[in-house]
Amino acid sequence: MIGTTEKTFNPLPWQIAPWKDRKSPTILLTGSAGGGKSHVALEKINGYALKYPGTFALLLRKVKVSMTSGSALYYAETVAPSTVNHLPSKSRFEYPNGSIVAYMGLEDAKQRDRLKSIGTRGGVDIAFMEEATEFQEDDYNAVLARMRGTAAPWRQLILACNPDAPTHWIKLRLIDQGEATVYYSRAHDNKHNPNDYFNALDSLTGTTAARLRDGQWVQATGLVYEVWSEQDNITEKADFIPDGGPIFWAVDDGYSGELDPVTRRYKPNSHPRAILLFQLRNSGRLCLFDEVLRVKTQPEQHLNDVLELGYPYPDYAAVDKSAAALKGRLHDLGIATRNGASSVEESIKVMREWIAPDQNEYRRLLIHPRCLHFRYEIVSYRYGDNGKPVKEYDHTLDATRYLIWNLRYE
Repeated sequence: MIGTTEKTFNPLPWQIAPWKDRKSPTILLTGSAGGGKSHVALEKINGYALKYPGTFALLLRKVKVSMTSGSALYYAETVAPSTVNHLPSKSRFEYPNGSIVAYMGLEDAKQRDRLKSIGTRGGVDIAFMEEATEFQEDDYNAVLARMRGTAAPWRQLILACNPDAPTHWIKLRLIDQGEATVYYSRAHDNKHNPNDYFNALDSLTGTTAARLRDGQWVQATGLVYEVWSEQDNITEKADFIPDGGPIFWAVDDGYSGELDPVTRRYKPNSHPRAILLFQLRNSGRLCLFDEVLRVKTQPEQHLNDVLELGYPYPDYAAVDKSAAALKGRLHDLGIATRNGASSVEESIKVMREWIAPDQNEYRRLLIHPRCLHFRYEIVSYRYGDNGKPVKEYDHTLDATRYLIWNLRYE
C-alpha cells in the first residue's frame, strides 16, 4: 500500500516492478488493453513529486484535449492528494513542497518547441507519454532531450501504449533495440476490470484482437494499402499552410455507429460520416491536415463543426455519388461537389500509387499525426477471403480515394 492516508495506491502484482524501477532512463508499459498501464504511470509521477521537493513532472498526449478530458481529470480526482492545487488555466498541479506536474499536447512542431523552455532547475525530472503510439519519433527525441532535472538522483521517461504494427518506431527502437525496459500486462492482470470489459475484448477479431486482447505487435494480413508507411506518410509537414495551395474536402456519408470502449475508434459495423480536409501543394503533394467524424449527427451540424475550424472554404468537396441529400447541403453552403470513382478497385489502385514512393522515393500523400481515425483505418483495412475489401474501417479511406480520383490528372 503506497500513498497518503486519503488516497492509497494498491499496486497490482505486475505494477510493482515498474513502480520500483529507478534505474531505467526509459520504461515502456505495453500489452493488452485494460492492464492498468496508465494508472501505475500516474501513480509513479505522483509518488515522485511527493518524495522529491521541487520536482518538475510532465504528462503528455499527442492531442492535449485527450489529456485534459482524460488523464488530467483522473489525476485530479483519483491520484493527487487534496493538498495539491489543480490549476487548469495553467495546465498543471502544484504541490505544497514546490513540485509541479504539468500537462500538455505535442500536436505540432510549435507545441514541441515549447518543451525547450519548460521545466525547473534546467529540465524535466519525470515524464509520461500516454498512448505513445500516437507520437512521432521526433516527439520522443524532444522529450528525451529535456530529461535533465535535478530534483532527484534519477530521472525517467515513461511510455504506455497498446501494441501497434511491428514496423512502428516504438517496436523497432524501444523494444527490438532495447532502448527501454519493457513491462508487459494483460487485461486479466487487472482485477478492477468489470466482466463486460472482458466481453468487449473477446468480441474483437483479427489484428485488433491480436493487439488489444492478446498484446501482440502484429501486422494485419491482406492489407489493402500495404504500401503505407508510418514513418514516411505521417508528418507534421502535412499541416495547413496559409496560401500553401487549394483546399479540398473529402466526404464519405454516414450516420449510425458508436465508439468502441477498447479501441476508442468507431466499431467495425459503424457508419460515421467522415469529412477530411486536404491541401494540394504546388509540389503536387496532397496533405491531409484535419478530420472530423461524427455519428448520429445531422449534416447541417456536422458541416458547421467543420466550418468552425476556421480554415478556408474548399475549392470543392469530393463525395460519394449516392449521397444526394448531403451534396444538396454542401451546395446550399456554396461548396461545389464532385463524385467519387465508379470503380472501387480502380480508385484503390490510384490511391495506392499516391501513398507509395515513386522511383525517387517521393510520396504524394502525406498525413498529419492528428488525423488518428485515418491512421487507425489504413492499418486495419484489409481484403477478405473473397478477395474483396472488407467493409470495415474504410470511411476516411473511401473519402480520400474519392478525392484522389478527381485529382489524379491534376
